[in-house]
Amino acid sequence: MAQRVVFLITDLDLGGLPLIVRRIVRGLKEFGRWEPTVVSIKPSGIVARWIRHDGVEVIGLNAQSIHDVKAVKRWVKILQTVNPAAVISLLVHANALAALAAPLAGQRIYFQSIHTLQPEPKWHWRLQGLISGNCHGIITPSQAVLDRVSQFGRFQNGYVIPCGLDFDTFSLAESIPVAERPWPADAVVVGYIGRFDPVKRLDLLVREFAELLLRDYRRWGKLHLALIGYGPEEKPLRALAARLGIASHVTFPGATAEPARWYKALRVLCMPSTVEGFGMNIIEAMACGTPVAVYRSPAVEEVITDQETGLLINPDQKGSMADAIAMLIENRALADKIRKQAQAMVATRYAALRMVEGYQRVLDQAIASERSAVA
Repeated sequence: MAQRVVFLITDLDLGGLPLIVRRIVRGLKEFGRWEPTVVSIKPSGIVARWIRHDGVEVIGLNAQSIHDVKAVKRWVKILQTVNPAAVISLLVHANALAALAAPLAGQRIYFQSIHTLQPEPKWHWRLQGLISGNCHGIITPSQAVLDRVSQFGRFQNGYVIPCGLDFDTFSLAESIPVAERPWPADAVVVGYIGRFDPVKRLDLLVREFAELLLRDYRRWGKLHLALIGYGPEEKPLRALAARLGIASHVTFPGATAEPARWYKALRVLCMPSTVEGFGMNIIEAMACGTPVAVYRSPAVEEVITDQETGLLINPDQKGSMADAIAMLIENRALADKIRKQAQAMVATRYAALRMVEGYQRVLDQAIASERSAVA
């Protein structure tokens, strides 16, 4: 009989972590040894509907804010009803709720998970440090994140399980048809796909793009920047492009549920963030065969080998992203080498099956250890 496991997450809106959770729980259900349930602290979003379509139970706590104490009672009641053998919470708010309610919810195996290197707000890390010891172990997608957690608090066990994707979904996807692309047919397009959040530093990408475009317009006049996604930074980014005089070369196609089709339409994926705990959009682009130009950070350097599977850029050097874009567009031999090597690497190292096997292995080992201790 399958063991029950509950995943507790802050929300199930369209975004990287909810989609990763969807891949994990769908895989665990298919393997059959674990029966997953997903609980969202906030009201359920679009990814919740997709998870339900996969045949996995989704429950919303419908918390209106982080101060909604009734959510604690609802969470405890869910645990008592579902009665899981294990709980995996993701990100600090979910980790805190799971730790707070654990004494009220009976004996279970608890895992906490962190997926970011974002330094702010600092109280998130201080809180995580306080609660890290109140679980069986910490799960992260990179060694860099696990190392950061260890700077704030001690914990029993640490597990690095890299994120994974359905490789064929990305590698075999058809590109957006030329007639449907919101830029000129002869445009050379680079871009970003993901949330428009301040930590992504998309303003820096817009400035670097403007630097390249305006340094030699005769040479780069067909260059366009596509910012594909949604978030609070869209209005400031539009205003910045207009202020720099490049608004006609910057396109905002909106959010997408089919990112692979857009990756295939880009010549280069640009990632200006330096706080990624893993970089899901990086490996998605790689799987599509789109070369990536990424600012150096500890977690990203675990994924990319410079000049082999992508370009790693010095974040402190002005013009470095502009130079990287120019290199990947003009040096076709380098771009082709990176494209082929990155795609082969993702196919083997970051397959969804490996990620799901990693979570199943951690859960199985924890249950075996618990039974051994009781015996």
